[in-house]
Amino acid sequence: GWVTELAGAVRAEAGGGAKGLDNLLYSADADFSCFADLALTSPADYYKPGQGSLLECVLTPGDRFVNMSAADVVATTLEQVYSLFPSAKAQGLTCTWSNVVKLRESLYREAPGMDQFRPPQRTPIPNFFLAGSYTYQDYIDSMEGAARSGLLCAKVWRTQSRLLAQFSFLG
Repeated sequence: GWVTELAGAVRAEAGGGAKGLDNLLYSADADFSCFADLALTSPADYYKPGQGSLLECVLTPGDRFVNMSAADVVATTLEQVYSLFPSAKAQGLTCTWSNVVKLRESLYREAPGMDQFRPPQRTPIPNFFLAGSYTYQDYIDSMEGAARSGLLCAKVWRTQSRLLAQFSFLG
């Protein structure tokens, strides 16, 4: 089965493959800020006929999970999956196996007021610029944020050179 909450975005089952939403998803309503069905996003490696979805969930910040047993982390995550996708529970979809990996300090903590600590792309050092998801930009610390930061860095760099300023290839 597959959760019906995603029915509008569900890819039809083709050639016996998995069905569902082939994308990295984000949620503000669960401890896992991002998740993906690996049977869809990486079918060559993770799709197994008849075994359904394989969710990868990133729980962050993970402070409250570090000292929990793996079984408790899985149970908490599964409760939240059922909360986000009630049809999964209604269909009787269950977790058949799990693996928990804990990294104590792998991600930063988002909180109100923290943007002031993110460095800008322009630095006080001449001809030295910063780009990366950790720098100040409008996105969270993510791949999208890194790409946005790269564009902002290129714009700042371009303004430093009169020769480059005449080109509008960066918008």
